[in-house]
Amino acid sequence: MNPVDRAIDRIRSAIANDRHLGIQLYASVDGETVVDDVFGEASPGTPLLRNDAVPWICSTKLLGAMAVGQLMREHELSSQTPIVDVVPEFAQNGKHDVTLAHVMSHAVPYAIHSEAPFYTTDRENALALLCETSLSAPPGSRAQYSAIGSWIVVAELVSRLSGVPYEQYVHRHILSPLGLGRTLLGAPGSAGQRAVVPLPVYGWGKDTIGENGELPDPVPTYLLTPHPSVGAHGPARELARLVESLVRGGKANGHRVLEPKVVEVITTAHRSGVVDDYFGGLDVSWGLGACVDPVLFGAPPGSRVVGHTGSNCGLAVGDLDRGLVVCHLASNESFQGLGPGRLESRVVRDLYGLVR
Repeated sequence: MNPVDRAIDRIRSAIANDRHLGIQLYASVDGETVVDDVFGEASPGTPLLRNDAVPWICSTKLLGAMAVGQLMREHELSSQTPIVDVVPEFAQNGKHDVTLAHVMSHAVPYAIHSEAPFYTTDRENALALLCETSLSAPPGSRAQYSAIGSWIVVAELVSRLSGVPYEQYVHRHILSPLGLGRTLLGAPGSAGQRAVVPLPVYGWGKDTIGENGELPDPVPTYLLTPHPSVGAHGPARELARLVESLVRGGKANGHRVLEPKVVEVITTAHRSGVVDDYFGGLDVSWGLGACVDPVLFGAPPGSRVVGHTGSNCGLAVGDLDRGLVVCHLASNESFQGLGPGRLESRVVRDLYGLVR
């Protein structure tokens, strides 16, 4: 059986037998599409389509990585530039030494128990709350994945450097040049984007199997807040194009969106050698806004990769040496733990058969 058929069989089996609702799968090698398919449902009783705008959740952060990368060149910034050089109020409560690399490699140990307030309030108040937050350890000394908070800083930095709102900058300089016409960041119809209907993400929860093994109906969660860390929706092929642009030195769809030297900064590990409780105590290497550790994607050990995962809903990953790009987006959360045992990680391993 060839690698694509093996991956497709694995997905169909998971939808038929496990708690999986619907999945979009895209893969390419050296920019040439090898699979662009869809399986299962967007919601119970409604088929999932190739063009459906599936939640990217945390993979949204790749947009911030690329936006910052563009502006670094223009404004002569480096990964070691202190955040306070652009957002002075961030210096409060001992954060004056926090650098761009600290924020975007998740090495800022905020002294908080929950990031929910950064998501449930408006952008201005969220930034003020984050600026007031103190640290529990020096920046860079501990790993602490920031699912929400740090990308408030990233969005503010992009807005102040560019002079336009974050979502507008992303649309003009990333989504539009790459031809991502079905990707939405922000409210439908905003920032010059045509109306795209964002799908919810469905979930059953972790402990909802009945006494006789039956499953209840999945419950939708609508992620309509235009949050810079989790708010993008789009098809798998369009998320994959972001990763293709990184794998191909900053160019995709006939447009250069990043200089090769900036791609190198994004794909170089700025944090490694420290465990992260968010990822179950794994030591996960992070670049500038992107994960560069094969363990999180199911890629072969030692592979040079770049990409992101999306909170129990999929991943997008590219191999910088082999040219393989895989994007696996699901319409539901599936609680399967971390690392190589997850469905999407096994699909990635199947598709590596294309380039071995």
